[in-house]
Amino acid sequence: MEFKFKGIVDLTMYHKIGDNKSKHVKTDFNLEVSKNLDKSKYLNNGLPTVAGTKALTSAFVQGLVGNIHQAHQNGYWDSAEHLRYIISELERGFIQVSHVSKGEFD
Repeated sequence: MEFKFKGIVDLTMYHKIGDNKSKHVKTDFNLEVSKNLDKSKYLNNGLPTVAGTKALTSAFVQGLVGNIHQAHQNGYWDSAEHLRYIISELERGFIQVSHVSKGEFD
């Protein structure tokens, strides 16, 4: 049986004209599960369960891996440099104060 997990991210940014950087405002994310799977094993009240969290993490990690490979193959970004950037952004994200709540997609 083949099935799919889809990790969805909605990144909200703010840019002030004249600034050379944009500000990260919030990140909404969630998981979509194939119709041929029991969604209750992966989602509870619209939020990922333990199994859903693992599936969502796998979707995001494999998405990053694919993005790193395509960027390298197309000459956009060296894969080692790209990976170091991702690690740096993960570190930076963990030192910031985080407020977790249930968000809604438009």
